[in-house]
Amino acid sequence: MRVDMKANIFLKRAGSRPVVVKTLAVLLSFAVLSLNFGSFFSELRNIPDEVFAEDKSSLIEKLEGRFSFGKAVVSADSSFDESVGDTSVSYRLFGLITLKRVRAHVSDRAVLVPGGQAVGISIYTDGVLVVGMGSFLSLSGKTVSPAAEAGIEAGDIILSVNGVPISSSSELSGALSGCGGRAVLTVERNGERMTVAISPAEAENGEYRIGAWVRDSTVGIGTLSFYDPSLSDSASLGHAVVDSDTGSLLKVKDGKLVLAQVIGVTRGRQGFPGELHGTFDGSSFVLGTIEANTLLGIFGKLTSEAAELIKADPIETAFPDEVRVGDATVLSSVDGTIREYSCRIVKTGKQYGPAPKGLVIEITDEALLELTGGIVQGMSGSPIIQDGRLVGVVTHVFVNDPKRGYGAYAYWIYKMIGGS
Repeated sequence: MRVDMKANIFLKRAGSRPVVVKTLAVLLSFAVLSLNFGSFFSELRNIPDEVFAEDKSSLIEKLEGRFSFGKAVVSADSSFDESVGDTSVSYRLFGLITLKRVRAHVSDRAVLVPGGQAVGISIYTDGVLVVGMGSFLSLSGKTVSPAAEAGIEAGDIILSVNGVPISSSSELSGALSGCGGRAVLTVERNGERMTVAISPAEAENGEYRIGAWVRDSTVGIGTLSFYDPSLSDSASLGHAVVDSDTGSLLKVKDGKLVLAQVIGVTRGRQGFPGELHGTFDGSSFVLGTIEANTLLGIFGKLTSEAAELIKADPIETAFPDEVRVGDATVLSSVDGTIREYSCRIVKTGKQYGPAPKGLVIEITDEALLELTGGIVQGMSGSPIIQDGRLVGVVTHVFVNDPKRGYGAYAYWIYKMIGGS
């Protein structure tokens, strides 16, 4: 019996040690906090939720020393937790109490060749985009609209007819004419695929039709943002190419990027965005392919000949948390020649994922303001340079203030291409 009692006493004493240690740590923590309560929490609030660095050692170096209390009190924990796919760093009080966990992006700093060239964009869609609905007079004398009756909507992408892939309006017409009045369409809507049974009607001219207006290609003018000299990956435009009628993002089958010739500028003013006027045709110099149309622009591969033509030197890409409010420059060819124009970054958004509106810039260059009034359509994709680094690209103009516009971080554009 005595043995059992001693054992119980021993267990209680031994088990109380961790509790005592934790209690002392908490008391000590409150003592430290009471010395400078306001300053401590002010410093804690100023620690970013996410940080960017080239390697783990530079990440810790970047985070340590943020507190005036010193490493003995508050330190950045160098034990990394990558279980959720992203590195994280913890700030701990006396190495025991977690104050804040910071998500960290650790990757090599990309070295890219900035663009600025005006480019012609030709995109051929994967399938055909339905841009509108209509009706027609059938051979039987009735006004019909098979597409509307089957539930087809503007913005849908018709990918195949009876299992046969289509990529042009002529292929769609041919497939419908050979279906015998009954067909099953594979349709993509808002990123999801479905099948739709439809009964094409024979028109007065003998063709089978469904009463849908479709589009299979588009062309436009933009600006080359940059390319990766090691992989030849290129980015242009800074924002997605969308259909003018439906606002739908065009699904790319393939496309071509060529040099465009700037032939004029419509100057922007308040309430009216300006525009670059350019031209290109089948004889224009081919820069490369277009392989993807994304939220942050069009991506593809540059040819070796195009890489030789672009003589700019490669420069480092800035991490998003390195971009600051202040002077910068933008590269563009609004008069036919690539020039560097002064601008100012007036706002840097806390952006921890790809999005087209991470920065706000204001054009300050008098020559550019005189020529264009600020940012105009066609300048989208123009590189933004600050402190010798590529920090972003122009994406959109403010309609009510053409001197200002949005920019996307170059870091996230490169990540979307597949950069490490």
